[in-house]
Amino acid sequence: MLEAALILLALSSMSSLGLELTQEQLDSTKKMFKTGLGVCFLNLFILPLVAFFLCKTFRLSPSISLGIFLCACSGGGASAGLFILKAKGAPGTGAAMLSLLNFMSLFTAPLLITLYSGSSVSEFEKALRILPKLLAIGFVFFGLPLGIGFWIRKKREDIAFRASPYLVRTSNLALGFSILYLAFRYWEQILEFGFPIWIAILLVTCFSFTNGIYLFREKPENRRSIGIVSGIRNLSLALLLANERTGDPRVLITILLYGFLMYLAALPASFFWRRWKNVAS
Repeated sequence: MLEAALILLALSSMSSLGLELTQEQLDSTKKMFKTGLGVCFLNLFILPLVAFFLCKTFRLSPSISLGIFLCACSGGGASAGLFILKAKGAPGTGAAMLSLLNFMSLFTAPLLITLYSGSSVSEFEKALRILPKLLAIGFVFFGLPLGIGFWIRKKREDIAFRASPYLVRTSNLALGFSILYLAFRYWEQILEFGFPIWIAILLVTCFSFTNGIYLFREKPENRRSIGIVSGIRNLSLALLLANERTGDPRVLITILLYGFLMYLAALPASFFWRRWKNVAS
């Protein structure tokens, strides 16, 4: 049931973001090449490095550390579309940065995990064997709903305006169900993990959600999108890589715990960005 809820969340979230896109918004992102490089560097290098040092600082077990590190390496979560809209971010910037991170993570995450675990190059090649599967998943649950939403907005704006509120409500329901399901299904493991693990995950998520304030000189709405895109990780990619790397259930549960705390943090983070009207540009 959780998988179905997360799929529904991804589809409705990206579709609703696509319905908000206009050609002018997409054209404006062509001038953000340097910002895109900065977002990739931040999400695919700095954030994993922060996660690595936090896990070492709190002396977390190898399986827990691997789960957190996998989440930090996996950028471009499709459910970010919902929170971009909640935060009043720029849809064009959000779509462009999400697409870039989602694609780049398919290559960088296996490499970072190989380096993290000290594995050989053959292990990296093994991880890349699932690349076609990852590309197919990214297209079906990310690119396709975003493209369909944009096409509808471009061809039938009246339908886009009518459909958008229903898709947002669907995303909210799927998100609420996912959070409640994780809480009830894994509450024993969540309590068993203890405060050091919770704190480490919350510190990683807080850094990821707020980095747009400090590191970018863009318009406020663009920085809102960057903050949300950086905060929402690609849990599907993290879970797939975990299944390829290890059969340790603690790694998988750590990723689910990360998702639980990430979504709990995403709601106040979206409200924070929405209210943040005086960001220096």
